[in-house]
Amino acid sequence: MRRDLTVQSLAVLIVVLSVFMVLGPLSTVEVRGAGCATGLSPRLHVTLLVPTSNPARRAWAAIIQNSLQCLGMDVSRVELPFSPNIYSRALSPPTSIVGKTFDQGGFDILFVGYNLLIDPDPWGLYHSSQFPPAGQNYYLWNNTQNDNLTNQIKTTLDAASRNNLVKQWQVLAYNELPSIPLLYTHEIVAFDSDYSNAQQVFQTYHFPAWPPIEHLTNATNTSRFILAETGQAPGEGVVPELSTSYYDLAISGELFSGLALRNDTIPNTGQAMIPALAAGTSSAPGWSASPDGKTWDVALRPGVTWHDGQPFTSDDVKFTFDIYQNDTFGAQTESFVKGIVGGINNVTITGPLSVRFTLPAPYAYFVQNILTTAILPKHVLQPAFGKDYSKITNSLFNQPGTGTAGTPLPVGTGPYKWPTSGGYDAATSTSHLVRNDNYFDFSDWGKSALIAKNQFRVKDYYVKTIVGSDAAITALTNHEVDFLDSQYHLETQQSFLTSWGASRQTSYDSYGVQEMGVNMKHPIIGTGTDTPYAKQYPGNATAAANAARWIRQAISYATPRDQIITSLLNGAGVASITTPVVGNYKTGAALTQGFNTALQPYPYNLTKAGQLLQSAGYSPTYGVSFIDQYGVYLIGAVVVAAVAIAAVYVLRVRRRPMSTATPNTTAAPPTTTP
Repeated sequence: MRRDLTVQSLAVLIVVLSVFMVLGPLSTVEVRGAGCATGLSPRLHVTLLVPTSNPARRAWAAIIQNSLQCLGMDVSRVELPFSPNIYSRALSPPTSIVGKTFDQGGFDILFVGYNLLIDPDPWGLYHSSQFPPAGQNYYLWNNTQNDNLTNQIKTTLDAASRNNLVKQWQVLAYNELPSIPLLYTHEIVAFDSDYSNAQQVFQTYHFPAWPPIEHLTNATNTSRFILAETGQAPGEGVVPELSTSYYDLAISGELFSGLALRNDTIPNTGQAMIPALAAGTSSAPGWSASPDGKTWDVALRPGVTWHDGQPFTSDDVKFTFDIYQNDTFGAQTESFVKGIVGGINNVTITGPLSVRFTLPAPYAYFVQNILTTAILPKHVLQPAFGKDYSKITNSLFNQPGTGTAGTPLPVGTGPYKWPTSGGYDAATSTSHLVRNDNYFDFSDWGKSALIAKNQFRVKDYYVKTIVGSDAAITALTNHEVDFLDSQYHLETQQSFLTSWGASRQTSYDSYGVQEMGVNMKHPIIGTGTDTPYAKQYPGNATAAANAARWIRQAISYATPRDQIITSLLNGAGVASITTPVVGNYKTGAALTQGFNTALQPYPYNLTKAGQLLQSAGYSPTYGVSFIDQYGVYLIGAVVVAAVAIAAVYVLRVRRRPMSTATPNTTAAPPTTTP
């Protein structure tokens, strides 16, 4: 990366990669290198919220914390579990704390990672209609230009025009920074040798075509496959509409089916959507759209049965989209689906095996993001819960290991099913699924097609939670598990990868991102109303917004992305620009269409960052402290977790170029609202 580096500051940060963990715990050590500011006038305090599940993320959060402290910012770092703490503070908060700062029970800046869908649709992640708890715009970004662009992106059917809009949106997001992206991930998975086609399968079918257990071919007589994950599964639950956890997909992805599924994850060559519960083939799918893109007719595949033997019909499709758009159900993606489908009256049954979607506006990714919705069994859920869909969340149907007694176990149409007993072992945090020998037929992925390729050989499928890469690697080498998920970040375990051998691992550029999500309601870094610059111009919302944007840009300039990727992840990743649009700015290769190759990641530049803070009204102060004198010996204590594994939080199934030159604080403030 071509960067304008502040060399002495970079040297200080690189020192943190040393080995002095014994000097203090990662969550409490705060150090400041020699030559840094000792504070700002007035004080600028923020709290970095970091999930405990990912030690590598904890490590780079510590590096960024110290970089920001070097600017004089008063930066705390708090590490909390995803569930319930992160969800209740930021991702799915109660209405009473939406928009609140960390000190008020909410959050300031959240370090989080998530996997993305292939198609670049920022509307669901950033539009102002998508605020939590029913939406996924946890940043609370409310920007008119963003709303206009994301609306146009989702409704523009012409690909070339849509990609141009995506590029315009990236320029806006790059400058405004509601999310401060850190890196796009490169993933590595490891597996044992009992499955002869494992390398090809996991190369082709990673997220979002995940998991691909039915595609495996046994090389031995074993019919057992144990997949290890560093995150809890089930965590939020096995009902896909009620979970945004990547880890839950390892179970729910095999239990349930959608009308359509993605055939592979090979960039720009595959990605074809094929019908699953919908009738037809990849070349002649059972769905069709009206010329204006608003009406979709879907024919359903005949002969499909649920795991309990009951027939699948159009009643199940209608029921699924009705409860998905019902507030009592509590889906975090309810606003997204409701914004596309337009309400329960817009899904109608046109026959026992046919449905119609009448959309309020065309949606460019209807097949990819709506027809892939997991269909739920009406004949199970409606009798059990009536219209009180809120009970599903804590039921055995959603939490089959720990849910409310007396409620039904999960029933789907997928290639694996939950057994009537012994499905969850709490002592080992292991879920057990068994092969669905009545799995339906369809092209490439159906039962007959799989068997013809000598696949669908795994009879007993287990998902086991093992926290930490060391324990997981030990389990794999002892043949206690068969597969280590990508979120172990095995790139931090180079000695293991070398000894394990190239034939038992694979890697790929993933549709994943790590970011710092900003609370855009925060009075300093979000709205800017409490900044010194804004207070010079009382009541001027644009002046306040400018000051907040300068602070967010300063934080981005103070983030050493390349050094994090090189030193912590052994080069497994690329510095990121925006999300959900993913690509490699160095090569110009785009994983998602519309990736704007004209943009470059923010370079690491503390001088520039300091100038931006001064523009917002914060002046650095200097003094001699104990750390200034002895920091070189202590700073390594911050990041030993760099060699640990990472975990990625999934979120489901997120015009003009603006100058980033330092604004002149003496200039007259803008007079229009951004």
